[in-house]
Amino acid sequence: MSRAVEEEVDKLFEAVKDLHSLEEIRPHCEAFNEFINTKTTYSNASLGTVLSRVGFYKKFKALPLEQGKNADLVPKRDGQGNLIGHELKHYVLLLCGLSREDWEGRNTTTRVSDRISDGGQEVDPDTYLEVTGKLLESTNPHELAVGLIAATGRRPHEILARAKFAPVEGQEYWVSFEGQGKKRGDKPVFNIATLYPANYIIEKLNQLRKEDSTKALLKEVVIDFPKDVAAQNRSIDNRRGQSLRRVVKEFFGDKYAENPALNLRNDEDQNNCKALRAAYLCLATERDCKGSMGAKMLHAARLAGHFVKDNPTDRDLQSLVTTLGYADYFTSKTIQFPIVQMPDPEKPVMIRASKEDAELIKKFQNDWELPNQQSVVTRLLENFQNRLEAAKQLAEANQKITQLEVKIKELETMKAEPTAQPQEITLNVSELESLVQAKVAAAVEKALQGLPVATGVTATVPRQLEKPREEINWEVMTDAEVWGSKKNGAAIEKVRRAFLAMTSYNDTVATGDNDRIAITNLALRELSGANGLVVRDWINQHRDEVISHNAKYGMENKKDPANPATYYNKGRNTEAILQLINEEFLGGEGMRKASTEEV
Repeated sequence: MSRAVEEEVDKLFEAVKDLHSLEEIRPHCEAFNEFINTKTTYSNASLGTVLSRVGFYKKFKALPLEQGKNADLVPKRDGQGNLIGHELKHYVLLLCGLSREDWEGRNTTTRVSDRISDGGQEVDPDTYLEVTGKLLESTNPHELAVGLIAATGRRPHEILARAKFAPVEGQEYWVSFEGQGKKRGDKPVFNIATLYPANYIIEKLNQLRKEDSTKALLKEVVIDFPKDVAAQNRSIDNRRGQSLRRVVKEFFGDKYAENPALNLRNDEDQNNCKALRAAYLCLATERDCKGSMGAKMLHAARLAGHFVKDNPTDRDLQSLVTTLGYADYFTSKTIQFPIVQMPDPEKPVMIRASKEDAELIKKFQNDWELPNQQSVVTRLLENFQNRLEAAKQLAEANQKITQLEVKIKELETMKAEPTAQPQEITLNVSELESLVQAKVAAAVEKALQGLPVATGVTATVPRQLEKPREEINWEVMTDAEVWGSKKNGAAIEKVRRAFLAMTSYNDTVATGDNDRIAITNLALRELSGANGLVVRDWINQHRDEVISHNAKYGMENKKDPANPATYYNKGRNTEAILQLINEEFLGGEGMRKASTEEV
């Protein structure tokens, strides 16, 4: 939804930036306020954050201001409400956004102080480390990302895109960290503790970055915001936020869990990535810092990145107030150093190359974004091995075709001989498979070379043998062939194509939120024509893709973000949109009801 707010802010700015009267500016402000009040559900606290994040205040403060034309003089007060002067404010800032009373209510919250004054929550380091270890071993990218967040205390967009870890000499459980978010152009590099061995964490981060869905996500946000890294980070957090929170809830617990792996913070209903960051700071500080309370606070602030200037002064200690917001966990147990058995790294050997080849390797390293030239050589060898394997398989296929051609000729000869009765052949399993393959190959040969297909051979097979299941490559079939088929698997392919059609429509044809459509069970069922149970099972198998796409355009389920199939498209002409998607992306083949054979 923040993307939609950003679009409205940009539209408002373009509409009023050159206007110089309150009468001209007011209607645009009223339209913007109507959008905020009817199309969003932000609280005052959330709305202020979102408007600041999308540049609402910054845009209008940067315009040249003229009193009585596009701005008015308003009182300026200190923190205690005392009048200290006056300032010019653009009419938009006076008519839209939060009022002065809203800001005062927003800034007088006691949420953080209540957390700390209540005594906080205890974290069990053994349980926390055990769950983190399981997540780090997972092949699921969402679970692996949460494991890295729990073990390093980094933010989601840092783990998914920005963080660069390097080992620290002599420190097995520390890494040098670069890529901190929320620094407004600064690029600090500082050491942070890891709850698992540093080399293991670095290996797991590389594994996550190589994962296809992670690379696709980063490519998409760069296309959406090519020159705005902060906007890319926000998009990453928004699009992966629900799937990561779902993993945290599943593994660390929520208010319904009898014994959550991590006790909930006092004002939360379930654990989230911020809770993991707070728990990490507690465990890493208690493990490595044995000094005074002030020393521990400073240590935690450095781990969190709140106090990392090259030459900090006492004035910079004010940033420790931010760290205090994460200081509501404590532990009474000793924090262990988990040991992970790492495979012994192979010792590299020297390989000579000509100057031209060396330059080409450097180019590949840059194009493929690989860490070193050894990785380039490894990938080149893998590609070569893959080609050798493909050539081997092709040769085996040609040999098999030759054998089948021989058998086809034998069958044709048998057919040409006059017989009083049809010839009966008894086949075992392997011979039956060869016969089936021969018939298929004969059909192919007939199409390519005009060879006749052998027919009229009766095969008697033992009763206990079953006919081999036909394997169909649905992806190469046309939409008409898919929707016209009643064979096993056709319904699933219809749902997959309907999903791709809807996402393509949302990404390319739709111009705004009002004509985009959420991926839901009902919408997929209508467009694909498949049975609702088939659609439900497909959505459950691809829930992360569905949730991520809906969240991309602010169409996620607000009440239950982990449920990707809840009906969302109220108030929209769903049938007309689906009909358009059907005509544009499915050639009009969709929206045909599935037969019972497909269920």
